[in-house]
Amino acid sequence: MGGGLLAPALPALIEPFGVQESSVGLVLSVYTLAAALTLPFTGLLLDVLGRKPVGAACLIIDGVFGLLCTTAPSFRVLLVFRFLQGIGIAGLIPVAMTVVGDWYQGEKRLRIMGYLSATIAVAAVVIPLLGGVLAEFSWRYPFFVYGFSPLLAVAFVALVPETAPERAGSQTARYLSGLGKALKTVAVREVFLHSLGTYFLLYAMVTFVPLFIAARYGYGVGVAGAAISLNGFIAALVAGRAVGINRRLGRRFTLVCGYSAIGLSLAVMPLWPTAAGVAVSLVLFGVGMGVVQPVIFNWATTAGPAELTGSIVSLFNTLKFIGMTAAPLVLRSVHGAGGMRLTFAVAGAVGGLWALRALLRAAESR
Repeated sequence: MGGGLLAPALPALIEPFGVQESSVGLVLSVYTLAAALTLPFTGLLLDVLGRKPVGAACLIIDGVFGLLCTTAPSFRVLLVFRFLQGIGIAGLIPVAMTVVGDWYQGEKRLRIMGYLSATIAVAAVVIPLLGGVLAEFSWRYPFFVYGFSPLLAVAFVALVPETAPERAGSQTARYLSGLGKALKTVAVREVFLHSLGTYFLLYAMVTFVPLFIAARYGYGVGVAGAAISLNGFIAALVAGRAVGINRRLGRRFTLVCGYSAIGLSLAVMPLWPTAAGVAVSLVLFGVGMGVVQPVIFNWATTAGPAELTGSIVSLFNTLKFIGMTAAPLVLRSVHGAGGMRLTFAVAGAVGGLWALRALLRAAESR
């Protein structure tokens, strides 16, 4: 609910707060920036304190500050509340990934990561639709949805058993030393790079597609929500078949195919003469995300030692949020210099670059 809920509502924030089209994406950027800054500490707490206290605290913070956004008297205050809310979002996906990594091994873990990715993608279908519909009535209404997060905290504490390995506080220094060694391994650094690129590309789409279809075709925030949901629906269908795709292609060639689809979809986005063509691009983008996401999720849980899973996964998500933060900020400058066509061309080039890197790594490993 972090970006997908508000992305279709971005055009609805322009008039009430008196901000420019190129600046409204900061509502997403400050949120992900806070998560990126917080996640290294969240990872340590996941492995030292446990999964349950960290997950519950993050849900409560996310919900409280999300609701406070409805009271923001200015755009600056809204950004402050979003930044504080981002501290809460930092632990949510890492907790889910870490618990799945604790419970399952081998090919079954990849299958469950596919289901987790599909669940996130299904939410990416429902949430943007909900955000777009609610924003039709008021920019405040999407923020009220965050009120469910504290309720989820109660359910999480009641239903999910603690899976963290026992660790005494005196072992923290040794733990940090082991983490430093793990971060020097090629596998860990590579999966971090994939996290950065994947979520840069996702937020390039999430930020600029609603603005693009509103400016080019005159559609409102409700249609923008449906557009982002189409991508999520396709990603959910593909992610559920993660094991079969990975078995046929192998990890690296799976990534080559996924990034190629994402890059191509973004590059041709502004070239379609009708909105139906944009839908084709969104389907292709969803295929790419559905292919890539389960693979890198599973890779993040296996790249380092088992006792460091929480921290490796959290740092993986740090790079994810850095990518999310960078996309609106970097592409904002590109948009100002050359408009939507150049913006999507640059985003598509990033997808092509990541596909090329995955291809070169695949060739090296043979």
